[in-house]
Amino acid sequence: MQDKIIELVRDKTVKVCCHWDADGVTSGALIYHMIKPYAKVITTISKGMVFEVKKEDIAEEEVIICADIPPAKEILDRTVIYIDHHPSEISEQCTLAIHDDKYQSCSLLIYENVIEDKTNPYNIFLTLLGFFGDAGKRENLPTMLKVNAMNYTPELMEKNKSYYSKGHYLTVEKYVSAMNTGKRMNWSGDIPLELLKCIDHYGPFTENFHPLAQTIQTYKSHLRNLYSQDVEIKRVNNFDMIYIESKKNIQGVLAARNIKEKPIIVINKFQGQLMGSMRVPDTLDFDAGKFLDQFNGKIETFLGGGHEKAGGFTIQEKDFPELIEKIKLSSSSQ
Repeated sequence: MQDKIIELVRDKTVKVCCHWDADGVTSGALIYHMIKPYAKVITTISKGMVFEVKKEDIAEEEVIICADIPPAKEILDRTVIYIDHHPSEISEQCTLAIHDDKYQSCSLLIYENVIEDKTNPYNIFLTLLGFFGDAGKRENLPTMLKVNAMNYTPELMEKNKSYYSKGHYLTVEKYVSAMNTGKRMNWSGDIPLELLKCIDHYGPFTENFHPLAQTIQTYKSHLRNLYSQDVEIKRVNNFDMIYIESKKNIQGVLAARNIKEKPIIVINKFQGQLMGSMRVPDTLDFDAGKFLDQFNGKIETFLGGGHEKAGGFTIQEKDFPELIEKIKLSSSSQ
């Protein structure tokens, strides 16, 4: 697959588009470094407020690569390379699609099926960040990735005692949250993505001596105070719901921090649009991604989806009452 992508981008102007979270920016970085020696010009964008790459996101690029985010149907007349692990109905319409929704993360899909250099420490680091960023579990690390990480990046695989829960965590896991600071501060993953593009080894990031790594640390400090805010939890049928109005994209963290026995949805009103994050307890047999996906195409401005235990959506405020009614009907029928 690497050869096919290289042939499509060789001497071309390329736009690499990715999701704004940890898995998205690491996937974008993996692709960026892979094609950098071959493409004529590469520009990048990371987004998620609208979970699609739309016509206004691209200019006159000859090749568009979408990683961990789908292209809108309106751009499928272009040369589009689509690499994703989310459920998809458009993969067959793309110039080249590398798609498998059985993968935990898009970065892992790229690592196992696209890039050839699987022993490169930076490729391993990016893949691990994406895997853990998309809620991958240590016990589910694929054998090849785990073995290569132990052999070529052993310091990232060191076990550390957790002070917040029983057990331990791997050193690499403590860097995952940094990859999400861009989307939470600026509603864009461009700062973390730019950092990952500028370096070709994880040292400047983990040792915090690259200027963009230092910028990310200031983001983390600012966001930490917002995460601890008091919230009011309301019950809507089988869901807990929280409503906030914040200039920062913190609804996902608040959902994770306030989850109890029920699935939880945190709604953030920002610039007239509602951003929703959904989390599901590990003990429940409930698929957040499939639940949210059922509303696509049924509510005019709704766009959402995700994974089994975590999902997200956007919707305009005018359509929110309709969404609540459909959620009530769907949840009561389960």
